[in-house]
Amino acid sequence: MTIAAVEADSPLVDSQSQFSPILCIPCEITSEIFQNCLPESPEHDFPRPSIKCAPLQLSHVCCAWRELVVQTPHLWSKVLLSSTHVFEETSGPVFSADMAAHAEALQTWMRRASPLRLSVHLQYPTLPRFLGTLSGLHRIPPAFRVIVENATRWKAVRLSLPEGYLSLALFITQEHVCKLESLDINNTSIPISGPKDSIHMPTNVFVTTDTAETLSTLSVCAGFGYISRNRGSLERLRTVSLKCSTPGSCLHLLEHCPVLEDLTLSFYDLPDIRLFSNNPVTLPRLRNFRLSHTGNDEDGRSFLPLARGGDIGLCLDKLQLPNLQEFYLWMTIVESARDEDPNLPWDYLSRLIERSNCSLSRLELRSPHLDNPSILESLRLSPELKYLGIPADEELERSVAHLLPGLEMLRVLE
Repeated sequence: MTIAAVEADSPLVDSQSQFSPILCIPCEITSEIFQNCLPESPEHDFPRPSIKCAPLQLSHVCCAWRELVVQTPHLWSKVLLSSTHVFEETSGPVFSADMAAHAEALQTWMRRASPLRLSVHLQYPTLPRFLGTLSGLHRIPPAFRVIVENATRWKAVRLSLPEGYLSLALFITQEHVCKLESLDINNTSIPISGPKDSIHMPTNVFVTTDTAETLSTLSVCAGFGYISRNRGSLERLRTVSLKCSTPGSCLHLLEHCPVLEDLTLSFYDLPDIRLFSNNPVTLPRLRNFRLSHTGNDEDGRSFLPLARGGDIGLCLDKLQLPNLQEFYLWMTIVESARDEDPNLPWDYLSRLIERSNCSLSRLELRSPHLDNPSILESLRLSPELKYLGIPADEELERSVAHLLPGLEMLRVLE
C-alpha cells in the first residue's frame, strides 16, 4: 500500500496502474466466480434480495463489478422472498412494507435474469388467520401479482405458506403459470416439533394434471391429492418427495410416474394405514427410495400411545421396483400386533427384493422394531451390497460380517 501511495503521488504514473489487478481477470472467469458465491445448501439454495449476500452484495463492491453482475443472467435466476412480519385487520390481511417491496424485487430479478426462466421461493410462514370465505389475488402476498402477470417466466416455484393461504396460492399459481419444471409445496401450519394434543390431518392441496405433466421434480409437505386424466401421464417426473400425506394418495400418484428415479415418502403418526387398490405399482427406473413412518420432531418421537400405529410395510407390498439400488427405512411407529410380538417377521423388504428381482447396493434400516431374521433375508438377496446401516445388535453384526465379506462400509445405528 505504501508503494501504491508513492506511485499515486507521481505525475508520471500511467492512470491504468491505478486499477486493481483483480479487474484484469477476464469477465467470463469473474462471472464464473460470482456464480460460486451463491448459496448452495440444499435447504437454503435461493439467494435473498439483500446486500448481505450475493448477488446484490457483489454489485456493491465497485462500478465494474456492478456492471458485470447485472449483466450475468445466471446470478438472478433464483430468489427467495421471505418475511415473518404482517399486520392484521378484521377485514383481512394488510401485508407489511417489506412484503410489498418483494414484488419490486421480483421484477428486478426477472429483468436481470432475462432470457432465463426464474426459480422463486415464496416463504411467508406467519400470516394472519386466513378467512376461508375470501378469495382472490389480493388475499395473498403481493409478489403473486408479478408471478401471475408473467406466466411464462417461471421454471420452479416453491410455496411455504400457512394452510389456507397455501391452497389459494397454489390454485392461482396453477391457473396462471405454465410449463413449470419444479414445484415445491410446504404447509407451514403443520406442527414439526413439541408435544401434540391431537392428530393434525392437514387439508389436502391438489396438483392439476396440466401442471404435473411438465414437472421433473415434485416436493410436497402437506396433505396431497392428484386427480389424473390417464395412467402413466407424468412422463417427465423423475424426483418425488411426499411428506404428511396418506399412503393411498402417494400410491395413486406413483401409478402415473413411469420414469421416476428418486422417491421419498415420509409419513407421520398414522394411526392406521388402508390401501384400497389391489393393483401393483411398477416403477421400472426407480433407483433411490427413502421411506419413513415417525413422529413429527427431529428424533421421530410420536404422541401416539406407545408409538403404535399403522404398518408402513404395507406400502412395499404394493410396489415392484426392478431397478432399485438404494433403500433407506426410518421407522419409530410400530404396528400394535408387531409391538406385542417382537418376533413377528417384518419381511416386506425381502418380498419386495425377490418380487422385483433387484439387488441393492446401499441399504439403511433405522428401526429398533425389525427382527434379525427378516434383515438377514434381505441381505442374502442383495449380495452386491457396498453400504449397510443396521440397528445396534452384536449378534446381527457378526451375522453380517459372515454373510457379506465384501461389504465396504457398515454403519451401526443407535
